Amino acid sequence: MKNSIILSFFTVLLLILFNSCQHETTPPVIDTAALNDTVYFYDEVLPIIQSNCALADCHGGNDDPDLTTYSSIKKLVKAGDPQNSRLYTTAIGNEMPPAPKALLNLEQVTSIYAWIRQGALENAEPCDTSLYTFNADILPIFKRNCLGCHNTGSANGEITNYNQIATKAATILGRITAQSGSIMPPSPANSLSGCKITKFTNWIKAGKLNN
Repeated sequence: MKNSIILSFFTVLLLILFNSCQHETTPPVIDTAALNDTVYFYDEVLPIIQSNCALADCHGGNDDPDLTTYSSIKKLVKAGDPQNSRLYTTAIGNEMPPAPKALLNLEQVTSIYAWIRQGALENAEPCDTSLYTFNADILPIFKRNCLGCHNTGSANGEITNYNQIATKAATILGRITAQSGSIMPPSPANSLSGCKITKFTNWIKAGKLNN
């Protein structure tokens, strides 16, 4: 009798722990007619994965699967076939990233879907430091690289819109260049490229316009 009570207790405890890592809702499933624009691995897909999944305590190189490099991520992908790619099917599930982190949003899921459908190439977007309008150039950098830790309601501080980014611009610049505290994004994620940092710097120097 005593053993059965103990067993029941641990069963209930495991269920509670399991459910605490679940989300109540599933993320949006995209239309199969995904974006036609080229999706770049190093500028869109990898930052999404590193910001939300490849963390120091979860898939950061020590956990299976490793989600820190192209070669390791490619193992979870069937090029041209998102529906049969573990990376995509996990992205549209309701478990990863585990709660309390937010599930991937529609834009992030669409990027992963389109990248796989386009052949899951190891490609990088050409970077032009003379282009630094907020909506087309600056905001996407934060969406792809920072929202995993700085999304709406985050205890780390939100960096999701123009007002938040413009107000904290000097602090952000200090962190992404490691001039004030540890560098952001934190390891094991890759730091921002010199080109992206220059874009952000140029935007600040130009008056932090909301354009």
